[in-house]
Amino acid sequence: MHTIRQTNGLAGFTKRSESEYDCFGTGHSSTTISAGLGMAVGRDLKGRKNKVVAVIGDGAMTAGQAYEAMNNAGYLDSDMIVILNDNKQVSLPTATLDGPVPPVGALSSALSRLQSNRPLRELREVAKGVTKQIGGPMHELAAKVDEYARGLISGPVDGHSIDDLVAILKEVKSTKSTGPVLIHVVTEKGRGYPYAEKAADKYHGVAKFDPATGKQLKVSAKTQSYTTYFAEALIAEAEVDKNIVAIHAAMGGGTGLNLFLRRFPARCFDVGIAEQHAVTFAAGLACEGLKPFCAIYSSFLQRAYDQARQYLHFSSLAIVFDEA
Repeated sequence: MHTIRQTNGLAGFTKRSESEYDCFGTGHSSTTISAGLGMAVGRDLKGRKNKVVAVIGDGAMTAGQAYEAMNNAGYLDSDMIVILNDNKQVSLPTATLDGPVPPVGALSSALSRLQSNRPLRELREVAKGVTKQIGGPMHELAAKVDEYARGLISGPVDGHSIDDLVAILKEVKSTKSTGPVLIHVVTEKGRGYPYAEKAADKYHGVAKFDPATGKQLKVSAKTQSYTTYFAEALIAEAEVDKNIVAIHAAMGGGTGLNLFLRRFPARCFDVGIAEQHAVTFAAGLACEGLKPFCAIYSSFLQRAYDQARQYLHFSSLAIVFDEA
């Protein structure tokens, strides 16, 4: 692991040629359900019996591809398991000088409501009470697994309880499936390392750091970064032009738009991991006479080439792209 992202070292993402355990090569988010469905259908056509498990984060669930894949998986009714790792990072919290901006989006609100559902909590407590009277923690775990498998408990599972996870996965795998199964697992980003728990945004992607203090060992630059210059210049322009708006795809810190958000909260839009939507959304803003600045990493803008071509070339709309 000490060679990751270095010359001749480990790749930063899964790479099929690097390891037999890297079953799929990817660098973009939100692809696992599509890939998993392809593997499940391929397995069936080949007459094989292996299990397919796709793990996807709640942030990755904001991309349209995830919904397209779920729709197709439901239609094909293929035997596969989808684990939704919900760590409340639907759109990664962005650190600003005024403190962190919480995760945004309707999906975040929906998952939060599901996690705090009172009848669901009461059902769990009733189940625990009954199983404790029957006899001990093993009966409690067995009852919980049985209820989950039958669909009586449809809420989230504690992703930090290994016993629960292993038991539930074994039960789901051993049950003859009638189609795809979704297991909603709740985890905490950075769990067990206090520095990461307190700063999920800073530890989303880290440079070398001191484990004892949590301090990242970054090389101090003599000048500001391009990202900072871009953000400051855009803020200066927006001060004199109220039609300027900014859009990013869950990358407020990486694009510098967290600074723009602090100054113009009503004119900065985080659309989640949804580059196609970001570009089309920007086109709609341009239709209304606004001046959208769409800041997307060049690697991720690959996902929206069709939209960029359509709205910039054919529709002749004025959209400014900043590709980091």
